Amino acid sequence: MNIIEKRDYIHNHLAKADEKIIDELFEKLRSFLNDEVTLKSKLVNRAKKSEEDIHSGRYFTREEVEKKTEPLG
Repeated sequence: MNIIEKRDYIHNHLAKADEKIIDELFEKLRSFLNDEVTLKSKLVNRAKKSEEDIHSGRYFTREEVEKKTEPLG
């Protein structure tokens, strides 16, 4: 069953679902959407901090990173 068929199936049978099933679906969707918003917020904040670091000169060049990550020996 593809995603469209699954959505149609859920939509067509949602009215028949009892309160327990509705509550479970609601919580799963709410949790998923909250996680998605939280992740987006974290990524945006990380990008802003990175841009601030770059503008302030707080970064390593590629050569510096390669030198720091060279295997010992």
